[in-house]
Parts: sequence; structure tokens; C-alpha cells
Amino acid sequence: MKICRAMGSVLGLLSLFLWLWLPLTAGAEVLEIPGTGACEVLLKEVAEAFNARHPERRVVVPPSIGTAGALRLISSDQAILVRVARPLTLDEKEQGLTYLPFARDLVVFAVGAKVPAGSVNLSQLVDIYSGKIKNWQELGGPRAPIRLLVRQPRDSSLLIIQKHLEPFRTINFDPAAKVPYTDPDMLAMLEKYDYALGWLTFSALKGAKAPIQPLALDGVAPTPENARAGRYKLVGEYALVFKKNRMNNLAESFLNFLVSPEGQILLEKSGAIPLHRN
Repeated sequence: MKICRAMGSVLGLLSLFLWLWLPLTAGAEVLEIPGTGACEVLLKEVAEAFNARHPERRVVVPPSIGTAGALRLISSDQAILVRVARPLTLDEKEQGLTYLPFARDLVVFAVGAKVPAGSVNLSQLVDIYSGKIKNWQELGGPRAPIRLLVRQPRDSSLLIIQKHLEPFRTINFDPAAKVPYTDPDMLAMLEKYDYALGWLTFSALKGAKAPIQPLALDGVAPTPENARAGRYKLVGEYALVFKKNRMNNLAESFLNFLVSPEGQILLEKSGAIPLHRN
């Protein structure tokens, strides 16, 4: 009987807690930040920390719709705040959009769990992506076909690769290559296929549930330290975009948290290079 009474007390307290908590959750102010998949993992980390400190508010980072999709939403007033992985064009700026960069991130070539390679050079990459090299054995690895992953034209990471690696501006990708359309999709395929090769952002690797190895490029390891020193060149910028006249208190609070010392430390821990840290 004592156990039953004790259980009844616990259940009663739990019911009271739920009664008090549910109305607050149901009425919580919500802000969605749609956009690029390049910084999806990164921004989720910051949003979770913000939400923990503000239970009456909630910032949500939904699955990727790409930078282009984000800019369509913000231009048509269907979003208050969006995430992008490239600077605004002149036409976009003339639409009254404000661009707030908050971090830089590396673009890395990465391989699945059973590829022993730790580095690659540009010539090898070109031969692989053009279809001249199709098996890891040709690079001194295991006898296994390379499962090649590429991204669609105008992908933000591909644009960074093309900016710094000239052969990728004119390369004809192997028709057998698969095309994941977001960084989370690329991450999932690198996790699934042990002999895969693809590219994605460095911070996206934090979301990996299986071993994925980022490759040194021409002897330079893809690390934030090498990027800061200018040795590793494949680096892009993340920003939030908004219209000043449509900002609300929640959006402004999140922006303030993002550029605060706490927010910038979170970005750094996730592998990005914060832009507002003193």
C-alpha cells in the first residue's frame, strides 16, 4: 500500500508538471530559420543552446531547402530569418535584404569508413571525378570501386571548390557519380557507403554517426587552424539574411545570442571559424 501511495504521489506531481508545462509549450513563440544545408548541423547546435536558456521561445532549424530556396522565402516575406552559404548579389541587396555573416567553414573532401587514404592531391581528385580512376586500388588502397558523390551545379560548396581548384571549373563529372542534394544527404551517403568519396562542410562532420575521414589536400590538413593561417583555401562564409523592417524580438534575441561570446564559442566547438569573437 505504501508503494502504491508513493507511486500515486509521483504520478500526481508528474500530472501537475505536465499541466503547467504543456500550455507554455503550446503557446511558445517559434522562429524557423530555413535555408542551406551547409550550416544546418552548426546552427542547430546554437539553436538548441538558445532554446535551453529560453524555454518560452523556440528556434527551429528545419531541413535544407538550399540558399536559393531561402532567398525566395525571405524576398517574398514568407520567412523572417534565413540561413545562406554565399554572399548576396547586387539584385538581392536591392531587395532590401540585410546580410549578417557569422562564421566561416571549410569545404572538405571526405571518404567512407573503409578507405585508408588520409590525403589526396589535386591531380588524383581530377582523375577520380572525371572517371579516369574508378578503383581505390589505383591509389594504393583496397581493391574496391570508388562510390563517387558530387553535388548539383551552383551548390555553394562546389562554387568554393571551383573558385580555388581551377580544373573543377571545366571538369566533366563521371556520369556514374551519385548526386546528394544537401550536406545532410551527402553525410548520410558517406556513412552508408564505406568506399565513398564526396565533399561537404567541415562542421557537418560533427553530425556523423559513422567514421568519416576528411582528406588532406596537397599535403595540407583541413583544419580551422590551417584555414586561419591561409594554408587551406577551401573556405566559405555563412550568414543570416533578413529584412530589418520585419524583424521581431525573438529573431533579434537569437541574432544577439549568435554573435555573443557564448554563441561564438559554440560555433568554434562545432568546427567553424566564428567571425564575431574577440
